[in-house]
Amino acid sequence: MDINKIEKELIELDNYPLDEWNPPLCEGVEFTLDEDSKWFYNGSEIKRKAMIKLFSKLVKREGDNYFVVTPSEKICLKAKGEIFSIIDYKKEEENYFFKTNTDEWVKLTSTNYIKVDMVNNHPYPKILLRDGIWGLLTRNIFYLLISEANQSGNKLYLVSDKKNFFLN
Repeated sequence: MDINKIEKELIELDNYPLDEWNPPLCEGVEFTLDEDSKWFYNGSEIKRKAMIKLFSKLVKREGDNYFVVTPSEKICLKAKGEIFSIIDYKKEEENYFFKTNTDEWVKLTSTNYIKVDMVNNHPYPKILLRDGIWGLLTRNIFYLLISEANQSGNKLYLVSDKKNFFLN
């Protein structure tokens, strides 16, 4: 399998109907993501940002497993954390928007909501991006959100899309 061939085929598509694509699993090849959301293909780092953006749009979750799916191939994706990192945010009027490490913006809504779990007694804030795929907020972004959050008793929350999203 040639990674450049996959890129060429996919760039020509207008959209990616991942739910309709159910190709066979490619054995012996894999994508991996390290804890910093760096992409690797068969152990070699993918450094081209355009290629990473493309492959990130092809991530599909099936149960507890992730795959990069094309019309003809399905490749295992092993991640040491979340698939995406949230590296920036902005507030426009009464809405929050979050930027992923692949330069996509997602509005905070009841569909794309924020969730803060506790992992090893530390907050693990993430936002649902699509179909069971989450983006982990960087620590800096999370602390900036806390600093501007509304407070009710001991609860901190953001208001976006006319809804409250709790940070604790």
